Amino acid sequence: MECEKPLHNPLQTLSIGGVAVGSILTDQHEGIQGVSAAGSQRTLRALGGPQFEVGSCGPSPTLLGFRESPDQGVYLSTPHAIPNALDGDSIYYDQTSGIWPPAHPLPLPKWAASPVEPYKLHMREFEDLAGEIEMELQNLLEEHNYDTIGNFLELYQTFKRSKMRSVIEFFYKYTPRITPEHHTCVGLALELRHRLTKLEKAHPNLRKHLYIVSCEESIDSVEKYTALRDSFDNGVSILEKEHCLLCLKFEINGRSGVLLCDPGYHVARVVTVMADKAYPHTGWFIQSEENDIKKEYNYSLCGSKDAFVQWEERTMKNGLAENFVGIVYVERPYLTAVDVTERRNLTYTFRSLLSRDQKGHLVAGVYFKVKPKNDEFTIFYQDMGKQRTKMSFSSLTEPEIQEDVLMKINIANDQLRMPKGKLLEQLQACGKLLNDQHYLRETLAIENLINVMSENN
Repeated sequence: MECEKPLHNPLQTLSIGGVAVGSILTDQHEGIQGVSAAGSQRTLRALGGPQFEVGSCGPSPTLLGFRESPDQGVYLSTPHAIPNALDGDSIYYDQTSGIWPPAHPLPLPKWAASPVEPYKLHMREFEDLAGEIEMELQNLLEEHNYDTIGNFLELYQTFKRSKMRSVIEFFYKYTPRITPEHHTCVGLALELRHRLTKLEKAHPNLRKHLYIVSCEESIDSVEKYTALRDSFDNGVSILEKEHCLLCLKFEINGRSGVLLCDPGYHVARVVTVMADKAYPHTGWFIQSEENDIKKEYNYSLCGSKDAFVQWEERTMKNGLAENFVGIVYVERPYLTAVDVTERRNLTYTFRSLLSRDQKGHLVAGVYFKVKPKNDEFTIFYQDMGKQRTKMSFSSLTEPEIQEDVLMKINIANDQLRMPKGKLLEQLQACGKLLNDQHYLRETLAIENLINVMSENN
């Protein structure tokens, strides 16, 4: 009897052995576009790593590196609570874990059962509240680095301490941590929500109406994606949910809208999205303009019952326009930002550590690509204008590091507000990781599987 084929299996069409090299159109919100403008690096990129073959009647767990069927939080019949990785801080309070089907590269996303009730207020009250939220958002951008290097290193170092042989098996058992040293879009959104609770003195019960929302980037068809809404709770397997934001659903004298905050993309303003597109609707605005590159954003409600926000990005460079569309699901709170979105971030092939000012402008940072035999990273900082230079990881392992190299790293270290010597220590650790070919091979395989899974959305 022929077995029933699944709707979509991320392991299908892949061959065993060797190194996979495929070009897949993806997005990474932690990327840099020449580091001249905050935002993403959306390019065709080659992905390397071993690939796996699927049997005719469904994937075997061993194909993903499991010695036996996964358990203990790897394959769950019901969601389990995320362990407290924030030392008791209530920042984490509504996050849980998603169900993780066998041979699937990520857990399935999960949302609250019911929509959040709108926060009802008058126009003047909304204007005051939006101004206060924007001030907290700008303070957050300045005080917290955007960091996808910290979680990248922690995954590796925890794996090495585990004594496990399979990186892929370890990835399925690993619980991502959110700390001030590991702030991707997930940590930034959770931290901002936590900070905004102080506004409840002037705006009672505000916390009940603030929630994390999920975002899918680089959408091919808005109509097809929003049509998936009714099946979200049925375990749609192609959802990557690589980004998240903070949302406030509100109602001004009977007019509905949402307020979005996106510290992960360095957006230093609140974005107001009204159903009727009348004031205080934000509309198109310039997100960044530097080195002849202008990036503009626009947000508008779409889909059935205005359950989604369509996020449009228009980048002008050398007179040519490049357009991008993402979809934010705002109907219900997103409960797996840590388990799905933060976990998904761990295997991105572009890593960065960035400090911003209150306007979201990049001040200093480092970034590099994760690929076999890569020995190069870029560092930038402010010194009579923005300075940017490429360096090699191997130069940092020499008995005596060149004085000029140390000087530049120390300047960036200070502008990243890191403890003395911390940036050098992290860069040396990154160089060690990139030389671990076994580890790199398997993490690139996971990244490849995730991209194959999500390319249909």
